[in-house]
Order: sequence, then C-alpha cells, then structure tokens
Amino acid sequence: MNHAALDENDAGAVLGLVAALTQAQTVDEYASTAMAGLTEIIPCIDASFNEMNPSAQRISWQAFPANSMMDEYAPLFAELMLQNPLVRYFNDTEDTRAMMWSDLASLDEIRKTELHQEMFRPLGVYSQMALVLPTPPGIIVGFAINSGEEGFSERDRAVMNTLRPHLAHYYRVIQLRDEFSDLQRAMRARGWTGALADGAGIIEAVSENSHQLEDQAGVTLAPGEPLPEPLRTSYRMGVAQYEASQPAVLSRSVRISEEADGVAGWHIPGPVGPHVVIVQAGVDASAQRLREAGLSPRQLEVALQLAEGGTNSAIASRLGMAEGTLRKHLERIYRALGVGDRASAIARIRGW
Repeated sequence: MNHAALDENDAGAVLGLVAALTQAQTVDEYASTAMAGLTEIIPCIDASFNEMNPSAQRISWQAFPANSMMDEYAPLFAELMLQNPLVRYFNDTEDTRAMMWSDLASLDEIRKTELHQEMFRPLGVYSQMALVLPTPPGIIVGFAINSGEEGFSERDRAVMNTLRPHLAHYYRVIQLRDEFSDLQRAMRARGWTGALADGAGIIEAVSENSHQLEDQAGVTLAPGEPLPEPLRTSYRMGVAQYEASQPAVLSRSVRISEEADGVAGWHIPGPVGPHVVIVQAGVDASAQRLREAGLSPRQLEVALQLAEGGTNSAIASRLGMAEGTLRKHLERIYRALGVGDRASAIARIRGW
C-alpha cells in the first residue's frame, strides 16, 4: 500500500475535525461529529459508526447522513457480517489501519456474497474503507465509509489514517467520562471508592473519595499504581476469563488483606476497557461471601451464629426460633455452601 501525504488543505480539514471532536460529550455526539467530518473531507455515499461482536452476531451502528434503510438491514448484516472482508480482517488481526475492500478481495468476489447482493448492491455500494479503534479481541468498533464503483484513493486512506489516533483517543476519553461519571455517583451514594483499571490491573482513574479509603483503612488507589493484592490477581483473572459475548457481572468479593479484613473489592470486566473496580471499607467479609452464596437474610444470621459456636438449642435461643426451624435453615445453608456436615460448614464460614 502506498502512503500519500496530505496537502495543506487536507491537513487543515483534519485539524478542524479533531478540534470538533474535543467538544463531544457523549458517544453519540462523538460518532455524529466524526461521520459528518469524514463525509465532508472524503467523497463518499455515507459513513457509519459500528460496534460489532461477530461471534455473537450483534451489531449496533449509526449512519450519516441518517438512512432509515440501515435499521432495515441491521439483522441481515448481523447474520452475514463476516462475509464483509473488512470485518473478517479486523476480527482476525490486531491491525487498526484504514483498509479497503480492494486490499483484501476483488470486487467480483465481493459481488458474489449474499451480503453484497442483499444489502450493499441495493444501496449502490461497490467500495468500502474502514478503520477500527483498539478494543479487546472479539469486539470491533470503528468507522466505515461507502462509495460506488469509483472507490477510494490513497489520499482518502491517508486522511483516515491521520485521523485514526485522534478518533481512538477521543473515543477513550468519552468512555472514561461516561463510565466514570456514573461510577462517581454510585460511589458517593454507597460509600464505595471506585477505580478504572487497564487489563493488567494498573489504575487509570479513581473516584474523588479515594482519600477517604486511605484515611479509613490505609488502602491506596492511585492512577498509575497497580491494584492492591490479592484484588489485582483476582481482577486479572476476571478480565482474562471474560467472554465478550456475555453481559458483565460483578465479581465475588475479594478481601484486600488480613490486616484490613474489613476492606473488600469487586471488579466488573467489560467488552471494552478500562474495567471497573470498587472497594469498600467496613465490610464484614464473611457476611458478604455468604450473601453471594445465595443465603437469605435469616439464613445469613444462622450461619454467622453457627460460626460463633454453640449447640442447636443455644443458637435457636439466641435467634428466637424453634429448633426445628433452625435445622431446616442449616440444611439449606449446607447445600448453599456445598458441604455435608456442621464442622465443614463452620470451617467454610470462618475461612471467609
């Protein structure tokens, strides 16, 4: 592939679009601004912003100019997206550079696909160029522009590649802003300290109340620093095992240290990093893990009393319940903990 240089006019147009991207506050504004700029700088039929999961056959897209037919074609494209050589290429590689259909397949080969016959041909599309943003494997997020048989030039590719790092940067900035503003509100409401971390467990940003966690429990969360152990190990395992086609869920609690066993952390991996971490002080780690095992509030009371010791009669008396009721609760607790006897249940609860 040849790499054309931008002339003064093109460079000025690219800088203007980059400046406009700095004003975007949401992903929708970002996508609309970028697509409008691309269609102004590069001759094309339209532009789209695409978020795809090929393995799960999921697609979310926006088009500019707005095209009502895009919604009509979404189910078809979701099913057949891997017939698009660009989707297949970006799904199989870590390359994020601007690529054209013509780099990967002949027009005759593309025309023979069901995707082209059923979607692109009716739209008058015979050439496509796209670039993608850095995302975890299995997820494709990027911009595509469509053209007729005239196709695109190396100058057009140079425009896309010059914009590529700026598009990636502002996409990440908006992600951080959106995710972290939601996280900040949750932290203040629930007394949690929040952080965003990369795949290696290095903190990228923390909520405003992080100093309270340090003052209260001596646990420091700071940008550029690794998550405290053993939370970091649990976090990295969670990120590595996360299936991008599945919804992200809160992990089980992780006790931060023996010295501060009232401090627990949780993590929520997502399809596109950074990932969310929350830490809370004053947590009864045993109680939290028992709740996560599926115990009801009353069963939780029984389990904690069981760990304190005493006969069934003594525990029933402390809780104000009949011994028969207590025995039923104990049976359910054993099943939830995956144990078969009293001693094993006590060991499990105390170990938490």
